[in-house]
Amino acid sequence: MWLEVVLFVVLVVLLRYWFLRPKGMPPGPLVIPFLGNIPTFQISQVKEYRKKYGDIYRTELRSTKLIYLCNYQLIKEAFSKQELADRPDLPLANIMTDGKEAGVIMTNGERWQNARRFLLRNLRDLGMGKTFLEDAIQQEANMLVEEMKKNTGVPTPFPPSINISVLNVVWQMVASKRYAPGDEGIMSFIKLMRSLDSSILLLVIELFPKMKNLIPMFIRRRLLQEEAFENVIMQAKGMMAEVVAEHRAKLDPANPRDVVDQYLVAMDSKADIAEFFSELDLLKTTFDIFSAGFDTTSNMLRWMILYMIKYPDVQRRLQQQIDDVVPRDTLPSYQHKSRLPLVEAMIHEVLRKVSLITLGIMHSNSSDVQLGGYFIPKGSWVFGCTVCCHDDPQYWKQPDQFNIDRFLDAEGNFSGQKEGFLPFSLGRRSCLGEALARMELYIFTAAILQNFSLSVPEGCEADLDPDCRMFGIQQTKEQNIVITARK
Repeated sequence: MWLEVVLFVVLVVLLRYWFLRPKGMPPGPLVIPFLGNIPTFQISQVKEYRKKYGDIYRTELRSTKLIYLCNYQLIKEAFSKQELADRPDLPLANIMTDGKEAGVIMTNGERWQNARRFLLRNLRDLGMGKTFLEDAIQQEANMLVEEMKKNTGVPTPFPPSINISVLNVVWQMVASKRYAPGDEGIMSFIKLMRSLDSSILLLVIELFPKMKNLIPMFIRRRLLQEEAFENVIMQAKGMMAEVVAEHRAKLDPANPRDVVDQYLVAMDSKADIAEFFSELDLLKTTFDIFSAGFDTTSNMLRWMILYMIKYPDVQRRLQQQIDDVVPRDTLPSYQHKSRLPLVEAMIHEVLRKVSLITLGIMHSNSSDVQLGGYFIPKGSWVFGCTVCCHDDPQYWKQPDQFNIDRFLDAEGNFSGQKEGFLPFSLGRRSCLGEALARMELYIFTAAILQNFSLSVPEGCEADLDPDCRMFGIQQTKEQNIVITARK
């Protein structure tokens, strides 16, 4: 009797679940009621599901729908929609601000619009995308070259000064601060940040918060990296608070030096754009720029080095063009850029091959939308799968091959405007620092290749497989390289 009652209740609940589910959603793997299924964050699985379900498919975690867009035109259409300009509401994203929405990367609505508009305006005023920022980038490129000279001729890990040099460019614009190459404090913090694994378990805990109480503390501390994560947040809050306090103490409203000063001036004067500004928000905004500004570009420089090692003929081809154009006692600059199309072509081909943020940064829709003929319910998480676009034979001939010539025209000039290419994303949420990143990649890459030949220790090969990550930035594996000074 009781068994029949239980089975009847279960049947009613399941029927209610299935009948109340939104209709017309994209296809996807089998869903377990009230639990969902396993989301796809590994590249191989994303590609497998694309073959099985098409250019748009879904997985589910609890009641949250995860929508994967695997076609360039579909991503372009989606990210041009205002309804898809939001980020998901993730408590983990606001842990630095004690749960309060803040910053620019994970905020929405007017708060995000004001923050982005403010940062774009002030970063441009401070030189982002303009040639007068070149002096600052060249200063850091020269520092990197001098540091690399200290490690020539013997197997060595990637120079840690890559991180420092890249960080210094953006950090001078934001906080009028630069670090020395051997600064142990900042290197320790960067190492801690890079050690955090973007575990799918963190995502599951976000959606099933009660599960956290079911996992023993010692397992959480290790498996979920809670201790390391807390250390990063504590150090980050301390660093950003120190920056804000220093700027507040020395603030001259008539002569703001950098982004932090400009923010404080706007906040104090109650400018229209500062409607959501606060010192707590400034902490998060500066950290957003700090973390995004160094990790992506420094990672790409490591990938550039590995690809030049893997393809020595391409490396020599670039070096020959640099030698023909740039005097050996002069660092490559923007005035040489038009005559160094091979450098630009190589950078773009590595951007394509690596697909640094393979699934992009997830969007969320503020209302129900139709996309690709399917119904996408409000609050879904929408991923623009960059990696699927960058190896799509519709846009790239023999996409598995590394070929810098695909970014050159018939006359050998650089041709970077390509359908299917979106390393900096698209639409309203495209990368805030794209112009700066492009300048840095060009100047740092050209400076490295002008001054050094790159290889691996005898008997070794460059490992182009990314560090194992479930999702997030495609980091290079730690490996030794050989840096040889060019004469």
